[in-house]
Amino acid sequence: MTVKLPIFPLNTVLFPGAPIQLHIFEDRYRLMIGRCIEQRSPFGVVLIRAGSEVNPGDPWLERQITAAGGGAAELSALRQQMGGDVVPYSIGTAAQIDIGESTRMADGRYFLSAVGQRRFRIQYMVQRQPYYIASVAYLPEESSAGGGEAAQQLRALYARTCTAISTVTGANLAGGGLPDGVADLTYWMAHRLQVDTTRKQRWLEADVATRLREMITALRAELALLPDINPGERERGWSGPGPWN
Repeated sequence: MTVKLPIFPLNTVLFPGAPIQLHIFEDRYRLMIGRCIEQRSPFGVVLIRAGSEVNPGDPWLERQITAAGGGAAELSALRQQMGGDVVPYSIGTAAQIDIGESTRMADGRYFLSAVGQRRFRIQYMVQRQPYYIASVAYLPEESSAGGGEAAQQLRALYARTCTAISTVTGANLAGGGLPDGVADLTYWMAHRLQVDTTRKQRWLEADVATRLREMITALRAELALLPDINPGERERGWSGPGPWN
């Protein structure tokens, strides 16, 4: 089954269950978000493969450049640099707006909080103006049952990595527990691990087993770069990351 979903191309990857905060200033996305809030409907977040997430002809952007002392030359250069339609990846995540945590400013801008819901695949674009709307198919829900040996290994590696970082930097990384389900665990990790957006996009598109395998490899590589910690420090150290929000 396919549905129509407004699309917000961004330079970020959103995972199911993960929070996202956005400053909405472009006219087209103000319109889109206003409609989503009114209808209490989701919008789709997709990573940009090519192009820019900001319309160089947007009036708000022009006002900011002018206020900063820029003129026609700066606007022309910006348009040339950012021109052309964005090309998004085909798989993204639907985001549900948290109306209670979102604010509409007097000038029409939004400071928005939302949470990732389900993954989807873009079938085709229904419209491109004033904002993108796509026909999308939601991907099957992944099982969050069990955990298995790989999930346990990932949890242990993440705990060791955070304890080592805490020991070196003095940062307090103590917090609550990780998600119980294996799918939720991999999304949780994917949201927090410091890797480039291309890898995050690959994780969004991959199945649970692939995410587990690649995250274990990534954490082993990171742990190898950190000073070793003794068993006593491991037992006293990091007890788990905080909640999604």
